[in-house]
Amino acid sequence: LLSHELRSPLHGMLGLTDSLLNSPAGKTMSKQLGMVRGCAARLLDLVANIMDLAHAEKQRQDNGGANPRPESPVDFGAIVEEVHAMTL
Repeated sequence: LLSHELRSPLHGMLGLTDSLLNSPAGKTMSKQLGMVRGCAARLLDLVANIMDLAHAEKQRQDNGGANPRPESPVDFGAIVEEVHAMTL
């Protein structure tokens, strides 16, 4: 319930800022609107991460405190290559 109460306004903010950015009036305030959009996107990502963490914690508790195993193995080499490519 809480996730919808947070996500819905954030999605509204993202949609409205996109709409304003694409309008003639938004061209004069594009920097400020871009900042609003960026903040809303970060908040939406934070809410999603919190919800994922809460879900994982519930699964851990349901498994008697054991940490759930990943569904597939983690390819650390691919992660390192991706991070390296992003920093170039």
